[in-house]
Amino acid sequence: MVRPVIAAFILTVTLGIGRVNAQQPVGFKNFTSFRQVVTGIDFFASNRQVVAPYEKPAAEAMAKLRELFGTNLPKGAIFICSTLEQKDSIYEPKVLKMGYGWTLTATTPDVRTQEMLARIKSQMGGEVPAEIMTRLRSRPPEMTADAEKQMVSTMVQQMAHAVIQVLLVKDLQFRSSRLDDMGKSPLQDWLDIGIASYVSGTQANLAYLQQHMDQTFPIEDILSMSRPFVASSSGGGGGGNRGGNAARTGGGNADAGGGQGMPQAGFGGGGNNAGSSGGQGMARVQGGFGGGGRGGMQRNLPKDEQDRMLFDSEASTFFAFMLEKVGIEKIKVLITQAQEGKESRDFVTQADVLGPDFEKIEGSWADWVKALKP
Repeated sequence: MVRPVIAAFILTVTLGIGRVNAQQPVGFKNFTSFRQVVTGIDFFASNRQVVAPYEKPAAEAMAKLRELFGTNLPKGAIFICSTLEQKDSIYEPKVLKMGYGWTLTATTPDVRTQEMLARIKSQMGGEVPAEIMTRLRSRPPEMTADAEKQMVSTMVQQMAHAVIQVLLVKDLQFRSSRLDDMGKSPLQDWLDIGIASYVSGTQANLAYLQQHMDQTFPIEDILSMSRPFVASSSGGGGGGNRGGNAARTGGGNADAGGGQGMPQAGFGGGGNNAGSSGGQGMARVQGGFGGGGRGGMQRNLPKDEQDRMLFDSEASTFFAFMLEKVGIEKIKVLITQAQEGKESRDFVTQADVLGPDFEKIEGSWADWVKALKP
């Protein structure tokens, strides 16, 4: 009697192990998985310390997304790479086959430095000038900390775009390289940007907007126009337009090319496995502000990037303005109607929202923006 019992026990344990193994997703070399650290997101990284800066912002972002879109959000995977080898080992289709609706990749400041040095070496014949190496080695710790914060903010905004695309477009095959293409979302472009800004708790280019309020697009146009196209200068961000209304300053129509990474002068910081053009764009911005209008205010920032910066900042601040004035429930109705193809302008001008006078609406928004602290 003992042997049959033992045999049955061994069989039961074996089957149980088989079931457990069947439930475990395929792993990735050199990564440790941290599952459900944030509800709806699995992290993959070298250690928990690398994940820590992302935990609270990601949790807050997912909570806001659930408030706007309900609890049934697509599950995502975020890879945080501490080495170039880790970054090179990620294969997006494999991640999606593990059952995730979306996946994003971030890199640590050290990895971004390695990538920058590699680019410099390729451009300088294999040598990095001593001056550049000295500057890199003497960077103050707060600069690295700021870079990390910017990366986290970029990642959270990318999360919002990823969730919107996967949740609202059922037949769309997710590609992280398409996150900058607002045409992949059924929402108007300004809503995509506004939601991402709200979810991440940031206001895109607020200081720039406050300095150039006389150069803005009319808010009435912002609600219907396409996000201005940004031509790629480094193999990174571009795309992002569905056609439609042209911007009054010429930044309007372009084919939805699915540009890689995040916009060069929009959210900044790079972070997607597509590239780091965002960080380069913001570096140009930070090094070049100096007065004047859009035409001659700085030497290095192209007009298309100036247009996109203004669009993103106007969209994000107007979304926040509406949220403060009418509340989250009205915003949810706005999003629902946008999914049905209804125009934002028609909703905004309802008597129980902001009213029919767009001149008054824009004046109130402008006063509200000027009072914000960058």
